[in-house]
Amino acid sequence: MNQLKGGIVLNYIIIVLNILLGLLYTPYMLRMLGQNEYGLYSLVASIIAYLTLLDFGFGSAIVRYTAKFINENKQKEQWELNGMFLSVYSIIGVLAIGLGLLLYYNIDWLFESKMTEDDLNQARVMIILLILNLALTFPLSIFGSIITAYQDFIFQRVLNIIRLLLSTGVIVVLLYFGYKAVAMVVVQTLF
Repeated sequence: MNQLKGGIVLNYIIIVLNILLGLLYTPYMLRMLGQNEYGLYSLVASIIAYLTLLDFGFGSAIVRYTAKFINENKQKEQWELNGMFLSVYSIIGVLAIGLGLLLYYNIDWLFESKMTEDDLNQARVMIILLILNLALTFPLSIFGSIITAYQDFIFQRVLNIIRLLLSTGVIVVLLYFGYKAVAMVVVQTLF
């Protein structure tokens, strides 16, 4: 089976897994966390998700120009392109840290009237962990784009499936043993 066909099949497997895990895992997570903890987790995760917009679509540019340079046999240009985007993504990661710290230090002002002190403290911990995750994800995402440009779809999709299954499995076990939203964020950061 070639890379393209294998990648397509594995993409459909990922879509089905996401649907099944969403249908099975979300009610379990809501029951184990409780409404307050789930709401806190969802709020922090959605706020941090806005920072992923700092990608500006550079991942697609990396794929396009790397594939172009591969086709033209321009190895030096590939290295220069990858170095430039690694620098750009590192700067974006630092910017994400800055924006995340701005959010971290203003969490009281933003949510004090709606959250308890315990909720605010949990939100602070989750924000720090998710910002760390995001700051590392930006520079490391260049490698996924390069793998895509080299059309190694099977490797990348298999890693996504393994990550999806392992992270969900670990979170289910942690929730079963009484861990809450902060543990979920730690697992997501590690995976």
